[in-house]
Amino acid sequence: MGSKSESTVSRRDFLKRTAVAGAGVAAIAAGCAPKIAGETSGNGTKTPEWSKEADIVVVGAGTSAVAALVAAKEGAKVIIVEKSPAFGGTTALSGGMFWVPNNYAMKAKGYEDSREGAITYMKRITEGQSTDELIEAYVDGSPKMVEYLRDKFAWTFDVNNSPAFQDYYAGEGSVPFGRSLLMYDGDQKLNGGGLYKAFRAAVDEMGIEILFETAAKELVTNESGEVIGLLADTADGEIAIKAKKAVIIGTGGFDYNKTWVTHYLRGPIYFSNAVPTNTGDGHLMGMLIGASMRNMNESWGLPGFVMDFDKMQGEVDWQTYRGKPNSIVVNKYGERIGNESAAYEQFQRSFYYYDSGLSEYRNIPSYWIVDSTYAQYYFFPGSKYQMGVIPEWIVKADTLEELAGKLGIDYAGLQANLEVFNANALEGIDPIWHRGENPFDKNTAGDATGRTDLKNNCLAPIETGPFYGAPYYPGTCGTNGGLEINKNGQVIHLNGNIIPRLYAVGNTSGSVMGAGYAGAGATLGAGFTFSYLAALHALTLEALA
Repeated sequence: MGSKSESTVSRRDFLKRTAVAGAGVAAIAAGCAPKIAGETSGNGTKTPEWSKEADIVVVGAGTSAVAALVAAKEGAKVIIVEKSPAFGGTTALSGGMFWVPNNYAMKAKGYEDSREGAITYMKRITEGQSTDELIEAYVDGSPKMVEYLRDKFAWTFDVNNSPAFQDYYAGEGSVPFGRSLLMYDGDQKLNGGGLYKAFRAAVDEMGIEILFETAAKELVTNESGEVIGLLADTADGEIAIKAKKAVIIGTGGFDYNKTWVTHYLRGPIYFSNAVPTNTGDGHLMGMLIGASMRNMNESWGLPGFVMDFDKMQGEVDWQTYRGKPNSIVVNKYGERIGNESAAYEQFQRSFYYYDSGLSEYRNIPSYWIVDSTYAQYYFFPGSKYQMGVIPEWIVKADTLEELAGKLGIDYAGLQANLEVFNANALEGIDPIWHRGENPFDKNTAGDATGRTDLKNNCLAPIETGPFYGAPYYPGTCGTNGGLEINKNGQVIHLNGNIIPRLYAVGNTSGSVMGAGYAGAGATLGAGFTFSYLAALHALTLEALA
């Protein structure tokens, strides 16, 4: 049985079918696995009558597409199973950068880096939620991954020379820039969409079969506990796909599984920049056969402005608005909540201060506030980077007292905190949150217009009306906890052994980044690297009959 082509599926049909598939997964979780004709397998279901077979079955077409490309390039027959009607997943919506320490492009330009420095940096920023094995595999494997794609596919990679794209954490092991790479088409930088057009072209050229609108729901194992394939739902019914060597799962995170978000994450999120098909399907498939889980409390933090709470849609803020002069973020008590110029993943954590006296997350929601000077120099959220365009959902007021009233902020608290902030800002200092003290703040979030009135390009007082503001919430560009893996991307069972012939990559795995975000492209870097490593390891396995 095949699936319909990418171009013939309506959004309404897809959403309807996805809902049906989700109901099927829930039924499996409740112990209602489908009955399949044939011999009994190791997971208690029956060995299917296979609809299709391949050497390697890759579930998901995001960063896991690299696994499919590597496996096919080395001669394996590959099938990609994709729940969505489109190719690329959340990766296609990204900026297209990937974080690769000690890469060949850095060396060509004379930028200094080292294996030891990169390992030191990653151990520091992952905050104990990664392992030495994963970190070393990443630091050693990511440069090889880039060189492989360059040599095998004739793709060009180069460093992003902008000082805005340096490591997100200053200190030991960090470098000024060079670890964030972009893929190029001639002289043109490729964003996530452009990158995935190149990936899709390579997939088609090599004849890799893609099953769109096909929702994988259950892994099939043999009596030895080896993963030998999977079951999936299509518009035409259930199919069974045999994997003669391995199944590689890369179905993304669980951003849109609201139950899991509530159960697992360290605090609430209100929007996601990931694709809506990220409902934890791959996580559940692994759990059902005993996979161990890691870092399920973590996500790639991304603050912003919520447009639709039910659909988890929002206007994201990659420091585009928050860290500029003449801006501030405060809670409902008028208190600043952190260094507004910090990287998005770091600032996200500011929301999760829990006030045990009031039994509340004191900083949710918070409020982004700017004055008329900001409006003179910088874009507004939701303006599509058009100067002078202020969306109707941005609250405007002639005075700060009026703005505080409209937003629900305690004016006395706001006034007291702004008195301190404004006085310090005029001097170019922030002794409370240290805004604008490190190179990342200045180069990434600070003023780039050449203003001469600033002693610190991240700081200026909020004092000239009219004033503008909007509620500001924690969100995510993907959850990054998932199936525990080793250096090869192999999934680990609860008993500490590997689950044979099963691999997890991207946001379906417990990320090597742990609780940190190394720099621009940390998500893609981790996903691509372990996809590459998983494919190479899976190719070494003896094919099943």
